[in-house]
Amino acid sequence: MNHTETLRRHFRAYSDHDLETLLATLADNVTVRFPTSPEPICGKEQLRPVWARVLDTVIPDVRQTVQRIVVEGDTAATEFTETGTVVIPEGAAAQLEPGGRPYSLDMVSFYHFDDEGRIDRIRSYWDTADFATQLGIDIAIIRALQASAHSA
Repeated sequence: MNHTETLRRHFRAYSDHDLETLLATLADNVTVRFPTSPEPICGKEQLRPVWARVLDTVIPDVRQTVQRIVVEGDTAATEFTETGTVVIPEGAAAQLEPGGRPYSLDMVSFYHFDDEGRIDRIRSYWDTADFATQLGIDIAIIRALQASAHSA
């Protein structure tokens, strides 16, 4: 499988909420960095509960639509749009009303592939201010919700 096919499989699995197929595109020692997270997520097994919670609970209708994949050697860049509804759980934060908050974000991610063609690094970027504005909440709350997903 070439890198473009691996990425298409990765995006399809994410949008289909197929966690096992999604994780199968990754190297065991994958490192993932998000703009809302101060520390990277290191290792597939550390990432598993984070993505499971996102796909099942936090953004249960999340979808990613790829506009562009550019591959050069063992690196790739993608441009895509993510849509979904962030579900604010009861009691998540005193100042937040529980319920769903829809969003649509243009995003980019950069990938590196190991010698076996699996993704071993992901670095994603999106406009966190736009994300917070669409959700109607402060970016600090988004960071806190993500931190709670990391500790799950």
